[in-house]
Amino acid sequence: MTSSERTFYAPTLARYLRREVLRVVLLTLVAFVALSLIADFFDRVDTYLKHDASLATVLRGFLYRAPLVVSQVTPMAMLAGTLIALGLMARHREFVALRACGVSTWQILLPLLAVAAVVSVLLLAWGEAVVPYSARRWHEIWTLEVKKNRRGRVFAGREVWYRGGAGFYNIGRASPGRHALYGLTIFQVDDAFRPTRLIVAPKAAWDGTRWQLEHAETHDLTSDGVRITPGVPPGFQLPETLEDFTVAELEPEAFGYGMLRRQIESLRAKGVDTSESWVDLHLKLALPAAAFIMLLVAVPLAIRGSSTKSIPAAVAMGFAVGFTYFVVLGFARALGQSGALPPVLAAWAANGIFLLYGGYLVLGAD
Repeated sequence: MTSSERTFYAPTLARYLRREVLRVVLLTLVAFVALSLIADFFDRVDTYLKHDASLATVLRGFLYRAPLVVSQVTPMAMLAGTLIALGLMARHREFVALRACGVSTWQILLPLLAVAAVVSVLLLAWGEAVVPYSARRWHEIWTLEVKKNRRGRVFAGREVWYRGGAGFYNIGRASPGRHALYGLTIFQVDDAFRPTRLIVAPKAAWDGTRWQLEHAETHDLTSDGVRITPGVPPGFQLPETLEDFTVAELEPEAFGYGMLRRQIESLRAKGVDTSESWVDLHLKLALPAAAFIMLLVAVPLAIRGSSTKSIPAAVAMGFAVGFTYFVVLGFARALGQSGALPPVLAAWAANGIFLLYGGYLVLGAD
C-alpha cells in the first residue's frame, strides 16, 4: 500500500469509527424495536382483552413479531444511530481534531459505507431466512390463538388451502383489504372424499353481502370425463363472509423472494392482475438497500452539524429526512400498486431520490 493510499484510508480511524457507530446503532435498533412492539401491543390490547388471550400467547406472538419489526426499523436505526454517534463525536471536538489532521469527509464516510453495505446484505438474508417463517407463525398465533378463528386451513408453500362450507378452497392470494380472493379453486368432494366438481375463478369479489365469482368455470368430474361449463352451478354461493377469509391473508413478508416470485407467476398464469405483488417483490430488494442509503445521508448531515452551534437541530433534520423517506416510499408504492408507475420504479424511487440527496450532501460536506 502506497503512502497516499494509507493517507486516504486510515485503518485505526476506520476501526474507531466502525466501533463507535455500530455500538450506538445497535442500541438505537433495540430501542426502536422495543418502542414498535409496545406501540403494537397497545394498538391490539382491545383484541387481547376481548378474546381473553393468555400472557403466554401474547408473549409468543410478539416473539415471532420481532423479526419483522427488526427488518422494518433497521434503516431508520442506521440513520438515527449514525447521527447520534457522530453527533457525540462532534460534541467532544473530535471532528475538529480530525480536520486539523487533514481527515476528509471521504475518509470518514468510506469505512462506514462498508459497514452499511454489510448490514444491507445481512438484512436481505434476514428477510429471506428468518422473517417469512416468523411472519407465518405470528399470523397463526394471531388468528388461531388470539382471535380464536378455528376455520381449518393449511398453508402449502406459496398458496393457501382453506376448508370452507362449500368444499376445500385453494386460494392463490387472499386480500380482504381489497375485498377480493385471487386465483380461487373450489374442490367439492363426495362422502368418500373423492373430488366430484371444481369451480375455478380468477377472482372472487365481495360486494358487501355476498361473493361474486368473476369469469368462473365449473368442471364436473363424471365417469365420462370432465365437463366444463361457464359460470357457477345454479344457486351456488360461497357461505363465508369477508371476515372469515382474514385467516387466509398473508402479508408479503410471509414469503421469501423466490416463493413470492413463483406465486406471482402462478397467479399471472391464471389471469390475475399481479401489479400489487410485483411492487412488493421489488421492495424485498429495495428496503434492505435503504440501510445503505440512510447512512450515506446521515454522515454528511452529522458533519455539517458539527460546524454549527446546534447539533440537536442537525439530528432533528435527520429524523425529518428519515420520515420523509418513508412517506415517499409509501406514496411511490401506492402509485405502483395502482399501475400509475412501473413496479421497479415504484419500489426504488425513494432509494434513488435519497441516493442523489446523499451524494449532494457528501459533495458539499467539505
